[in-house]
Amino acid sequence: MSAVFTIAKRDIKSYFASPKGGAILFFFLILMGSFFQNFVVSYVEYEQRAAMQGGQAPTLEQLLRAFFYNLNFILVLIVPAVTMASFSEEKRNSSLRLLQTAPVKALEIVLGKFVATAGMMGIVLVAASVYPLYLVLFGNPDSGVIVTSLLGMFLLMCSQLAFGLWVSSMTNNQFMAFLFTMFGLFLLLVLNWLAPTLSGGGSLETVIKYIASTDHLDSFLKGMLTVSHVAYFLCFTALFLFLTNVSLDSERWR
Repeated sequence: MSAVFTIAKRDIKSYFASPKGGAILFFFLILMGSFFQNFVVSYVEYEQRAAMQGGQAPTLEQLLRAFFYNLNFILVLIVPAVTMASFSEEKRNSSLRLLQTAPVKALEIVLGKFVATAGMMGIVLVAASVYPLYLVLFGNPDSGVIVTSLLGMFLLMCSQLAFGLWVSSMTNNQFMAFLFTMFGLFLLLVLNWLAPTLSGGGSLETVIKYIASTDHLDSFLKGMLTVSHVAYFLCFTALFLFLTNVSLDSERWR
């Protein structure tokens, strides 16, 4: 396990030694801040209108759900930027070959890269958590919903990172890794809505909807912690980490 943390430590340092890590964090905060401001302004307007005209104002929990749904779309851009160079750049400059000749298992390399990217995205999520906590100024949002939403987003991030690492391990071109990861994550995001068209109904539609990440995340955003949805993200993450390990092992024997 020491090799895992050594690799993770090296990669995390490289993120922040270059402008990349700071640029990703800055871009993310600006984008989420803009979205959050618009949500809050709309929430206040709806609340005032409901007070004057009567009617049901949106709840803070609904505002939270809208915020995290938009975060989901932003991750489709952020995660590929974080993972695209994890293996592809090291393959291009041959540093991965040097790492593979060291007394380190392929799985340790994969886990080291995963811990590094999860650490980077963990910082992003901590930064994002400032916005929902700000809602305390407007009322008393359900703290349970905030906690489960953040947990759900972290599990989603981990599954996306595992997918991104696998794509990066399949190419030596960062740009291609970015594009294929972004396309794959976007497809997983919208697959739920495409399911009726792709399947024509029936049991195939149920399978396609289960593969999509949307419904699984929705459970967390509603404040529900369900074993089946936790298992989905854990299994998805484990599957693509395993495939990344297979990809690296095949590289080692070429």
